[in-house]
Amino acid sequence: MASLMARVGSIMRPAQAQAQRMLNPAQHPWMSTAQVPQRAARFHRLRVLATAAQPYWDDDTKSKVNVYSNYTIYKGKAALSIKVIKPTWERVGSGLKISREGTVLLEFATSLGPQQYDWSKKETFGLSALECAAVLEAVDNRQEWDAFHDPNKGGAGEGSVRKKFSLRPAPDKGWFFSINSTSSGSPVNISCNVSNAELRLITSVFEFLLPRLLGFDEHFAGAPVVAMSENSQGAAPTAAPF
Repeated sequence: MASLMARVGSIMRPAQAQAQRMLNPAQHPWMSTAQVPQRAARFHRLRVLATAAQPYWDDDTKSKVNVYSNYTIYKGKAALSIKVIKPTWERVGSGLKISREGTVLLEFATSLGPQQYDWSKKETFGLSALECAAVLEAVDNRQEWDAFHDPNKGGAGEGSVRKKFSLRPAPDKGWFFSINSTSSGSPVNISCNVSNAELRLITSVFEFLLPRLLGFDEHFAGAPVVAMSENSQGAAPTAAPF
């Protein structure tokens, strides 16, 4: 019983600390003094109703950790892994703006035998948000699609490495994801067949990632911007000036 109570206490303490912060009017300059306790009470009711374990990102007592996720398809001749690289930001005055958009990273590896793949010699291809949208468009129309990259474009080694990613519908069903890479005159070709179900999962991931690769999720993640004026109470909202 004591261990159970200790566990309950460890779960509730972060929630209590967050509720105390919510009761501080300085944390909510856009709200009136009367609104702050109402919002805290509403928050407390939601936390009581929640039965799932508290997520790590909502616990201020724990240090933040990096999260890695990927989806890998294993086939007889090759494997394909799909990962995501988050956008990077730079500080501008009191805010942030994107310095580099996010990327969907495709990794190809050849098979060395049953359930063995040579990831040490993997070939990679990064898809931008626009290229992910082009993949979705090609899939919708069941069309072929190619993308070409030069990792050293604009640098001293421009042209020394060329990469081509190809998306091809299979003659009967399914698709082929392929990469052709040329480095110092040595071509490498890896192709992985993808079933219709696997492709459905990939396209769902792409659709989820598109606005996030551009940072739009972070744009709406902060506190809402509320314009307050003395004569605005009860007035109808005005249209945006653009």
